[in-house]
Amino acid sequence: MKLTLILLAVATVVSAGAQQNGAAALSGQATTKPADMHTSRNSLNWAGTYEGVLPCVDCPGIRTRLTLRRDGSYQLVTQAQGSQDAAKSVSGVFTWRPSGNAIMLDERGGRQQYSVGEGRLTLLRDSGGTSPSPAANLVLTLVAPAPESDGLAQELERYRWTLVSATDASNRRIAGLPPGKVHPVVLSFEGSRLSIQGPCNRLVGAYQINGASQLTVNAAASTMMACDPAVMQADTALSNLLAKPLQVQMTGRPSPRLRLVSPGNGTLNFTGEATPESLYGAGTTVFLEISAHSVACENPPPPNTRCLQYRERHYDEKGLVVGTPGEWRPLTVNIEGYTHREGERNVLRVKQFHRAAPTAGASTTVYVLDMVVESETVKP
Repeated sequence: MKLTLILLAVATVVSAGAQQNGAAALSGQATTKPADMHTSRNSLNWAGTYEGVLPCVDCPGIRTRLTLRRDGSYQLVTQAQGSQDAAKSVSGVFTWRPSGNAIMLDERGGRQQYSVGEGRLTLLRDSGGTSPSPAANLVLTLVAPAPESDGLAQELERYRWTLVSATDASNRRIAGLPPGKVHPVVLSFEGSRLSIQGPCNRLVGAYQINGASQLTVNAAASTMMACDPAVMQADTALSNLLAKPLQVQMTGRPSPRLRLVSPGNGTLNFTGEATPESLYGAGTTVFLEISAHSVACENPPPPNTRCLQYRERHYDEKGLVVGTPGEWRPLTVNIEGYTHREGERNVLRVKQFHRAAPTAGASTTVYVLDMVVESETVKP
């Protein structure tokens, strides 16, 4: 009887869903499909060594071995077929194109561009695309994927990790962790560098992940803020957990999760949010001065009803202001991570990104707060 009721309930739900879909189709309502933000950069394990024979003007071909590393560096080894000359090796850095599906080597690598696919790199023509039927000698094939530890580090780097729970060996909550929305604990991996925003202080240092998926943190610097005793105790508890190698357990989409387990079975659980770099590629740093007072504008970014006013600021290598700020202009996009307080003027250091394929009504420009440089309360 129970099995019959369960099957009947499932059939009812499926039937109702089909009816709703059919009704939507009959009424002409279009079902919206979320934009696909996946790119080769954030969806493929692209780090590793690729080999093949590329075209040559005056020789049968050029044997090519290209190694891409997750830190953005590369090594390119080339040798003309039939030549007795030694192979030529150059090293440099590569950049991702705004689409996130192709890379470009620096001038040492001749600024060659490759589209990045599953297990292969395809040399792009000067026009920016491959021929309709790419010849075999335009393709480099993956022969040696990067070590698993590199792949795991690359995955960690794609997200900002926010602590959601912390327990000891007896599965009891560690006091003060997580500290709440006001002072979240956040891990940010970038290259070989790890930034840890604790309940009170921020730690910055290097990290390593070995072949056994163990994370070792070497904190080199820390802020010296004084907070409430309970928050300071939580800071100490977090530091103690990070002082010894931690076993890394990570799951990916649709909801990235990270678990760090200490030798004493203390456990830290995190959720991941994709970084702007993983979504949009490399950004540029700009300084924006935000006026103390917002203004009415035609298209304020939701959920706002008014627009902030901004103008760009410029600084020299010594941090001194150069040039004269221009006129105030309405800001029709939000700055991620920034909350404006009416009557407060701020100068912000932000990262500016280009969104290659924005959804309908969205801007191609994305601003993400990096740092508040100046802050001033302005009297009405």
